[in-house]
Amino acid sequence: MMKRAVIFLFLSLVLLILALLLFTRKTDEADNSPQLLSSRNISEIMEIAIINQYDSYSVYQEGGGFAIADLPMDYVNAEYLLLLLDEASRVEYLEQVFRSEKPVAESSLAAFGLDQPAGSALIHFTPGDSLHLLFGGMERVSRGQYFMVKGDNAVYLMDHSRVVRFLQPLKRFINLEIVPVRSFPSPLSTIKYLHLSGRAFPKPIIISEVRANNEADMRESLGFGATTHIIKSPHLHKIDQKEAMEVFESLTGLLNIEVLDYNCDDAVLAQYGFDDPLVKAEYIYDKGDGSDPARIVLKAVLYQGDYILVRDDQRIVHRIEKKAFLVTSYEKLAARWFLAPFITDVRSIEISSGGRSYRFELSGEDNRSLDVTLNGARLDINLFRKFYTLLVSASNDGQLIQPDLSSKTGAAGQAAMPVLAVSFYYRDPLKEPDSMSFSPGSLRRHYVTVNGITEFTCLERYAQVLETALLAIAKGEDFRTDW
Repeated sequence: MMKRAVIFLFLSLVLLILALLLFTRKTDEADNSPQLLSSRNISEIMEIAIINQYDSYSVYQEGGGFAIADLPMDYVNAEYLLLLLDEASRVEYLEQVFRSEKPVAESSLAAFGLDQPAGSALIHFTPGDSLHLLFGGMERVSRGQYFMVKGDNAVYLMDHSRVVRFLQPLKRFINLEIVPVRSFPSPLSTIKYLHLSGRAFPKPIIISEVRANNEADMRESLGFGATTHIIKSPHLHKIDQKEAMEVFESLTGLLNIEVLDYNCDDAVLAQYGFDDPLVKAEYIYDKGDGSDPARIVLKAVLYQGDYILVRDDQRIVHRIEKKAFLVTSYEKLAARWFLAPFITDVRSIEISSGGRSYRFELSGEDNRSLDVTLNGARLDINLFRKFYTLLVSASNDGQLIQPDLSSKTGAAGQAAMPVLAVSFYYRDPLKEPDSMSFSPGSLRRHYVTVNGITEFTCLERYAQVLETALLAIAKGEDFRTDW
């Protein structure tokens, strides 16, 4: 019995301690909860006159809403403005830290940074009364902000997060978002058309989406196999998907680091260098949220070591991070592979190599029923598939040949006879044949001419391995494909 009584007393003591702890915690939470110095509806605010180390401006009612100084309202950060209005209508404080029965001496205010306030906000309400807030320094432990009401002899502590808008530069109220985020999971689905120009590009680059429901698009891209986009200018190429994804990604959800300037006229924009931009990106952007695709124009320049940018005719100068669309190039955007049509799209292939001519004829309704002959003799289909993989593996080394891209005749050395020539003929009767030829270059490389245009080189090893494979397949023998 005695043992039960001891256990009961012990449990009672534990419960009492827990109750005290819970009561203490609730009391602390209640003590730390914000208290209201003033509470009004946002609609009662007529004007907020703000002065801080950066600017002096007003927020005021206009046309049933609120305007902020001379900022273009279409581009104001609505969330920041709403927070400011809430903070002006509901003045909260964490605690009162000082009160005097008589006017506070300047020496006493200095302890709170209120002898020379960091900023002030004079708030006018509809009934005709007003509230004048003065903001001081930051309290070291809580990181709260000291403030007082002008004419009152008390100092309060406010959560710093409710002071930020009063003390920030006016231009911080301009939206951080330059281009909205996309809803599509892949950036390749968002950019339907892209035109890159400016001093960063010797020739403008035009990239277009390959639309699956458009016969002309599909026919134009037959020589490249599977691709979502093609480069249409300066010359036709399959897009390098990795580079395209990075560039397209950088053109969606674009945010600024800060706003440098706004309401700029043409003369001011020219002073920044936007009359001759480093990069001009014009594109059709589909967010993927059901809204109509938007045409966006971005102009970017280097200014004092940073990239700055303007969008459309907004006349707002943004400082941005270095993005992929600012540092891309034609040779990066073009896929490395010269020609790589699907095997089922090809009707015949003509190859000239080592002084010999080879003609492959392909037949069959689909990939399963594919059949092929070489110069009239039937080939083992598996051996041919291996050869075809080698044939379409021809790729460039990523370096453009000089002279520039306007050359239609090719670089020096194109007068020499090709050591290898390949032509693809298609089952689609409206599709023109595609051809590529390889001529002697330098440093163990061949100049490669695709449909009459010479821009890149390829390791000469490719032509050597392909010639060996041609000799082997003609005999029905196996061959190597690595080059």
